[in-house]
Amino acid sequence: MRDSYNLIDFIKMYYPDSNIPMYLFVGEKCTFCMPEQGELTHPPMKYIENLLYSKKRISYCTTKYGIIFCALRVDYPENGQLVFGPITNIPYTESDLQKLYKDYTVPNSDREDFNSFLHQIPCLSLNSLLKKCLFLNYCLHEEVMTLEELTKSEPESFLQISLTDASLLEETYQTKENEQHNQTYAIEEQILKLVRTGNYKGFNNIEFSDSNYHLGVTGSTALRQLRNDIIITTTICTRAAIEGGLDYDSAYQLSDYFIQSSERLSSIERLYDLLSKVGYSFAEKVANSKTPVSTDGCIQKAIRYIQQNTNQHLTVGDVASYVGFSKSYFSAYFKKTLGFSVSAFILRCKLEEGKELLQYTNKSISTISTSLCFSSQSHFHTAFKKQYGITPSEYRRLQN
Repeated sequence: MRDSYNLIDFIKMYYPDSNIPMYLFVGEKCTFCMPEQGELTHPPMKYIENLLYSKKRISYCTTKYGIIFCALRVDYPENGQLVFGPITNIPYTESDLQKLYKDYTVPNSDREDFNSFLHQIPCLSLNSLLKKCLFLNYCLHEEVMTLEELTKSEPESFLQISLTDASLLEETYQTKENEQHNQTYAIEEQILKLVRTGNYKGFNNIEFSDSNYHLGVTGSTALRQLRNDIIITTTICTRAAIEGGLDYDSAYQLSDYFIQSSERLSSIERLYDLLSKVGYSFAEKVANSKTPVSTDGCIQKAIRYIQQNTNQHLTVGDVASYVGFSKSYFSAYFKKTLGFSVSAFILRCKLEEGKELLQYTNKSISTISTSLCFSSQSHFHTAFKKQYGITPSEYRRLQN
């Protein structure tokens, strides 16, 4: 696109297909917009100022109440930015409108027209808006960029959140009519199958979008909607993981982690990032747990006891006594039934717990080895590397 005239023609051609407000800024001055409108509905400068001077090809920001603006830096005119928005992923509530009136400085006499302008804009998620910007960038500049490049997690990612002081918020919101047909059943079944079978690599082949994964309108604001989506997805994945053999304690511990983390986060981008990791994390836990399958009630009782007591000095004699057999008899019976010894399974369970603590907490390796009752940090280090081919510190670094 070699001049601003051609760019304006392009905007005129594209807008009817998307219905997303588009503004061509040169510096801080809006030189063209679609649809045609007065300055009243131009994006508030306090939100887009940083976008206008961004050196990134595509940048975006969100308001505290979840409204999204996105900008595409163009080569012509110089210092030009195409700004898109406002966008929200759920219909506007009265609370949203009041905040928008304030941000846009809308007088009472103009609020009806302002509302009419907003209701012409389709509801979209951040990812859907960014995908449209990626397409437009390719059309205008023949540059290939990916969504992953735009939405890389920040260094202080959600994995670093401490849960010790996390508090859950209890809020009741007015239910709103869902005007979009829910077509998530097929992809939901695919997600649950991947979790049950521990096929976490299969999530790389699933593309989520508003059309194929829409949980309905479950919140009164964009932030609440995303938090509720995380809660819903976490709940169904927890059950699927248990069905896949993950022990109850581990499944509900991971469930608490995601739900409490969602309440801690106040950024649309971070919440999308968290949501994208739910199914994958549960599937990975199922794959790593590899709980032995046996219809023998005695063996299952022993397995659960071991999994629930990884923080104890657990011996083969302790397990045998718990299920009501002698140490020698139960050791032989356990190995004959499952193909490995009780002591090997105890160690494996402790190491799996260690992986979880390394990934989801900031506890030191020394603290983790002590909490799992290894005789020393060196013992934990050696056992971990023998089992997984990597040291605890290397594993933590890779996960983060």
